[in-house]
Amino acid sequence: MVTSLKALVEAGTDPTKVLFLDRAAILEVAAANHVAIASPVIAICDEPLQTAIMWLQPYPWIAHVLSASMLQHPYVEEHLENVLRTLFSSTTPRLLDWLGPSLTGRRIRLTHANKRIARIERMSEFFDANGVGSRSLQMLRDAAEELLTNAFYDAPVAAKVMKQPVPRSQDVKLPEDSACDLAYGCRDDLAIVRVRDPFGSLSRQRLVDVLTRCARTDMGVEVDESMGGAGLGMWRIFAGASFVGVSVIKERHTEILVGVLKRAPGPRPFAFHLYFRDSAKRRFWQLRGRDDESSAPTVNRSVAIDPSAK
Repeated sequence: MVTSLKALVEAGTDPTKVLFLDRAAILEVAAANHVAIASPVIAICDEPLQTAIMWLQPYPWIAHVLSASMLQHPYVEEHLENVLRTLFSSTTPRLLDWLGPSLTGRRIRLTHANKRIARIERMSEFFDANGVGSRSLQMLRDAAEELLTNAFYDAPVAAKVMKQPVPRSQDVKLPEDSACDLAYGCRDDLAIVRVRDPFGSLSRQRLVDVLTRCARTDMGVEVDESMGGAGLGMWRIFAGASFVGVSVIKERHTEILVGVLKRAPGPRPFAFHLYFRDSAKRRFWQLRGRDDESSAPTVNRSVAIDPSAK
């Protein structure tokens, strides 16, 4: 735990250590431009989420944030174990490994964007039958809709597979071997939804820009016409979740895990973790023409995206 620049220098920094920095230490270290940080940093925030979001733009060495209240929550030991195991893994991060054996749930592969609504309804029925409260259930519904919409409509554009956004009224079809992967589940103290797309087109800069714009206290959010929205959906996920994990292997996949904890006494806990890595092997995509009408009978146009290995 680092509380000052002096403590940082004494502790030293290398890839085998994890530094926990509070706000005072973050500002002091940032002011000392000559300090190189080689260790992963977990920032501890005892202020609202907006403060933590505002650290991401000027301090690129911050990728992990825990609220002070999260440190007091019963879940923190399990959470930190998951975070650190993923952080030091030599293999591709798998946020699905955070769920553990005690969580009951479902995992589904979706190839058609227009089937997401029916699946979200089934997800809601599952959560309701397993005692998830109405507020948490609505938050998870909203998160699933936002993440699935991003996966089918925004990610292909960001990956330059499609030259321009596709209206949400039209279907987008992915090949079977590159389907969008949805998982959801719960246990007594936790409910989660997780979405993984096959594009890996979400950049840290894009995510930080969206969150920073929406985190402004005046909430005077300007619409980002390049992706057809203001980014408010992603902001609402971070603002409503107990924790969010984001893992991106560039040009391979984007995986986002959203967790909602059963409320404990005290301030609402929050945490978020950003894992961005370059891809060792690039996936190539090719845009095909319209499929046969029978494969998507309820829409005007179906866009099929197939990978072709080279």
